[in-house]
Amino acid sequence: MRVSRPSHTAAAALCATVLAVAVAGCSMAEKVTTGLKVKHAFEKLGEQPAASVLVSVDGSRADAEKFLRAAGGKGSLQRPARLLTRGELTFAVGSDREETPLKELSRSERLRFAAAVNFGGKDVLAAKSVEEKLYVRMNLRSLVAQTGGSEQDRHRARRIVSLAKDLPATLRSAKDALKGRWVEVDPESFDDFARAAQEITAEEKRDERREGQHGSPDSPQTDETSKRLGRATAAGRALNGESEREFLRGLEKTLGEHARFRTAGEYGGAEHVTVSMPARRAAPDLSRALAALGARLDPEKVPDKTVSADLQIRRGQLTGLTLDLEQFLGGKQAREVHLPLRMDFGSGDAVTVRAPDGVRELEPQDLLAAVMYGALGTGGI
Repeated sequence: MRVSRPSHTAAAALCATVLAVAVAGCSMAEKVTTGLKVKHAFEKLGEQPAASVLVSVDGSRADAEKFLRAAGGKGSLQRPARLLTRGELTFAVGSDREETPLKELSRSERLRFAAAVNFGGKDVLAAKSVEEKLYVRMNLRSLVAQTGGSEQDRHRARRIVSLAKDLPATLRSAKDALKGRWVEVDPESFDDFARAAQEITAEEKRDERREGQHGSPDSPQTDETSKRLGRATAAGRALNGESEREFLRGLEKTLGEHARFRTAGEYGGAEHVTVSMPARRAAPDLSRALAALGARLDPEKVPDKTVSADLQIRRGQLTGLTLDLEQFLGGKQAREVHLPLRMDFGSGDAVTVRAPDGVRELEPQDLLAAVMYGALGTGGI
């Protein structure tokens, strides 16, 4: 799936901005002309020890195809449109001091962070940063299946996972990782993890060519699993504790300087408030905030117009945000596309920020050792 970077990044930034306000106890909401209703809605969300947001696209596959085409997509867009409409990203933040409301945290206190993603099934990728420790989990077979991987990709995923049954007890952490269980990793080692993951898939491709099972080594599909693994491990670099704090501070500044709010009536069982920001003017601040997470936003590519989102408030608490992605398209194409991005806010129960139990630490060399065991057919090195 390939969506234009300005659209994807700006949408994610708006989502994180709203959550950042909740985490910060709404200090920025006091600086904008929102009124007590919006201020209290943010504060009520911050009264919980953890808060989460579920991000998804509220549109059909046909709507998604139109959007991707208008955003510059080429060729067949059925598969990326399917991923866009079925994908769900959930993330949560919480306090290291359990049961302490988010709004009572000082700026120096470390946050817990958790995230998970799926494409219409169980979570296939997940990560947690808890008390300076990083945990990751990936279900490779489900990832390939849910993302519409080819038969070649599925075969390779089965072979990689099957390595676990032949590994010795000294590589228990690698066995856990291959089986889709939680493992603890060192954030500083993610480059090594990416290389190890790529070596695993490279070895599987060599086996396949030797066995004559699957086409040419130059097939463009042969690198897909490796790329997925590399992206999955690289995503964890941002979860090093302080980076989230820098990210939230930057987004808090962006909201305070650029966002404006106005009431938009009551319907559908909720009170609605419109939040808007001048995208091009806010882009430099957003870019600096995103840099803390290793993400890049080119302010020059952001549309020079105001973008708006709809906030939903129920029983005095922020419960939802809807952002139409057509706002990030230019020219006539923007009038032909309607693809809302939906964000549902609540407690941290959707993705727990607690550390998983019984987790082993995984070293990059353990994955490489697993490759060698697989290459030699079992029985040791």
